[in-house]
Amino acid sequence: MFRIGDFSRIARVSARLLRFYEEIGLFVPAHADPHTGYRYYKVAQLAELNRIIVLKELGFSLDQVRDILQSKVGPAELRSMLLVRRADAERALAAEAMRLRQLETRIAQLESTGALSGEDVIVRSEPARRLLSLRRTVASFAAARSLIVELREQARSLVPRPASRTLVAIAHSPQFEHDEIDVEFGLVLDEDAAVDAEGHAALKVRELEAVERMAVCVRVGLPEDAHLITARIGRHLEAAGDALAGPGREYFLQPPDLERMHEAVVEMQFPIRRAEA
Repeated sequence: MFRIGDFSRIARVSARLLRFYEEIGLFVPAHADPHTGYRYYKVAQLAELNRIIVLKELGFSLDQVRDILQSKVGPAELRSMLLVRRADAERALAAEAMRLRQLETRIAQLESTGALSGEDVIVRSEPARRLLSLRRTVASFAAARSLIVELREQARSLVPRPASRTLVAIAHSPQFEHDEIDVEFGLVLDEDAAVDAEGHAALKVRELEAVERMAVCVRVGLPEDAHLITARIGRHLEAAGDALAGPGREYFLQPPDLERMHEAVVEMQFPIRRAEA
């Protein structure tokens, strides 16, 4: 048998951790000398210690590890537990990935504007932009996303090499409706891009007007979750004494992937004015 120091070297686990496992009854020495207090471990105990380490690395708590070892969980039950842990890990990774995208977006926003307010709502001017646009009233957000596909397909014949893949959505409805959404999607065109949409009944080239004061906040995720961001903008407007002054816009900071719209990074924009006294 090995004293605790030698066993820790063989197992590559600190003696301090071995003492802690003994204190909580998770992993105890094979023998403890009642006179000297020395702890002794057998090589055969390495397998049990390794199981503890593996289960910990898989994210199980020490209490869960003890239950697994004491109840001698079978392969099928252990597999089910690992599937749960995998799902937890996938959710955690997705949350961290979203947090990273939010950080990158905030950094880019800070570099471009120079400041962020307390709730990440900023007010800035927006220049006029030329759009190749498609406008329609649709019955749902899912149907609205299908307009993106239609716009992209029709734009290929008009703009063989789109100089800009930037997408803008304009919500023209005077009030919010879930099932009657008057929406316009537009691809931002370069100033010198020669585009003739006369032969297309649905598409048109137009100028999206400049806005002197635009309240802006970034959304990461689906439009169904946009109320979380519009609430921030609403609180900001109330505190600043401002009011809405026109159709809201959504400016995609990266080209949307229709299969991964939950990862979309979008500036939600609202034209604003001073509220009437």
